[in-house]
Amino acid sequence: MIKKGIKFAVLTLLCYLLESTVASNIAILNVAPNIALAIAAAVSVGLGRKYTFVLSVTVGYLLEIMMPPLNYFYLILYPVCAMLGALVFSDKSERRLEEERTRGKRATNLPPHTRTVLCAVISSAIFETVNLLYIYLNGVQLDGGHYQRALISVIYTTALAGLLQFPVRWWMDIYKLKKAR
Repeated sequence: MIKKGIKFAVLTLLCYLLESTVASNIAILNVAPNIALAIAAAVSVGLGRKYTFVLSVTVGYLLEIMMPPLNYFYLILYPVCAMLGALVFSDKSERRLEEERTRGKRATNLPPHTRTVLCAVISSAIFETVNLLYIYLNGVQLDGGHYQRALISVIYTTALAGLLQFPVRWWMDIYKLKKAR
């Protein structure tokens, strides 16, 4: 348990460092990916909502302290976006699956690698929507360039989540977890 906690702390710190230093250097068409949300998507599917909350609050807090664009913007937005994605795509408990079966619904989990990518789509789409809304509410007329940059960011973050999920899952020993009986 201590080993997992240390690995998670290192992953959280690495997530912050990648977001604050590397993201701007790997920009495509002057659009940087959101590495923190990509890693949060992998954590939400692999480890669950509690770990996602801790990761997103910690990274949001560190980004708010070190690179504040607006007061409390990252501190609020990262946990909200990550948790909304985790709410939909994290593993369903056996109890929840059984409740869905009694209602006649198809009670299964999608494959985890698929859910990671979908979680990244939802989280980054919410993040970019809030950013566009903030820009609009400040009186800036939105044009196609704004929407194009937001779409590129969502696609880039999603592709990055699809790639980063494998080393994150390996680092956190998710592939070695025992199957539920």
